[in-house]
Amino acid sequence: MPRLTSAEASLVLDHVLGDPSVPAAAANAVLAVLPFPSNPTPRLLRAFLLRRVASDPVSAAALDALELLASLPCPASPLAAVHIAVAAYLASSAPDFDAAAGALFARPDGRARRAVESGDTALASNEAAAVVDQFEAAVGNAFLQVVLRGLWGDRAAAEERVRELLAAEWAAIGQSQLETAAERIVGDGAVETWSAADEVTRVKYCVLAGEQRTREIQCQLEERNHHGNHISTPEVHKAMDALKSSCANLQSVVEDPLPAAKAAADEVLATRMDKAVSLNAGEVRSQPATCEIAGPSAPSDNGEGPRRGTPPSLMDWNPTARTFQWEDLAEPEGSRSLVHRPHLPSPRRMAVSPLQPADNKAKRRKARKWCVLEEETLRKGVEQYGSGNWKDILITNLDVFIGRTAVSIWITLQVPFFNDFS
Repeated sequence: MPRLTSAEASLVLDHVLGDPSVPAAAANAVLAVLPFPSNPTPRLLRAFLLRRVASDPVSAAALDALELLASLPCPASPLAAVHIAVAAYLASSAPDFDAAAGALFARPDGRARRAVESGDTALASNEAAAVVDQFEAAVGNAFLQVVLRGLWGDRAAAEERVRELLAAEWAAIGQSQLETAAERIVGDGAVETWSAADEVTRVKYCVLAGEQRTREIQCQLEERNHHGNHISTPEVHKAMDALKSSCANLQSVVEDPLPAAKAAADEVLATRMDKAVSLNAGEVRSQPATCEIAGPSAPSDNGEGPRRGTPPSLMDWNPTARTFQWEDLAEPEGSRSLVHRPHLPSPRRMAVSPLQPADNKAKRRKARKWCVLEEETLRKGVEQYGSGNWKDILITNLDVFIGRTAVSIWITLQVPFFNDFS
């Protein structure tokens, strides 16, 4: 196995120690094998300190780890409360209260006092300062020592504060550098990463991604190239944005010709319609208002017969048509209307076919004897529904009376064999 460099070891430790799901035994084994970097990343150092606090939550070593956590950027908010809870438990549970409280809280060398009064760490808070003052005042005061032992002497309460801090810190620790790189290589951003990489780098990506994931990413790349989206650089996006802005400015300056064109088309259509209406009206006025339809031998006004150029009458079109006059019954006798209204005769009735109608008499069906099952079912139906309810008996036993009707059931009951039913 090749020896890892310091940078590679730092990446592995950052990923393993920063994952809370990795057991403590596995993390300690990795720490024993790989050298700890001289200049660790803030995430790696935070993960190392959190695991150190979790291994011994209420101890002097835990206080050291908490003080180092307070010096890191963006510390968690419950850090001061956790530090005071651990220090207070150590002082109140110590056999010599005055010595422990003096080392932790009393002036000028008390660790908690120095951390609170420094003002540049997360341990500086009003609540922490108040607890420090209480423990400093309890040095040499037996009554205050009893009170503080009752308030801070519970180990379970101190460990609960530590667990709250650990949960908040693990939730805010973020992804490791390896997870970020894996997200770029095989995650959602894989297509962009592979598209910008050269052939040598893509070979490495194939080894890291595996055969199946490599096949999926390559399919996505081919689809992207097929649609012409393989060029994706800041310059291209800038040019596309400029083009969209120019199009928007052009649309705001140039007037849309569609409404004007539609109005012109409507005007031309209206003019043509008016012209067509006027032409139709002129043709109607040029025709005579009334005309008298006469037969082919009807004489003209001057007795010379029909004039040339006159249209043929209805009699010329249909010699069978008859011309007669309508009489107004309301007028006096002897007066007749001068308007002759032609009428065509009613259509003739179609001649009756000489062929004789076909014989459509239905053949009589052969009578089908009643089987034993039908007779027994009929007996039970009469007992259940009574005589006369043939339809109910039939509907209830359709699977038995196949092809039977209520009338056939009634006729069957007229046989003397079934007289005892009625």
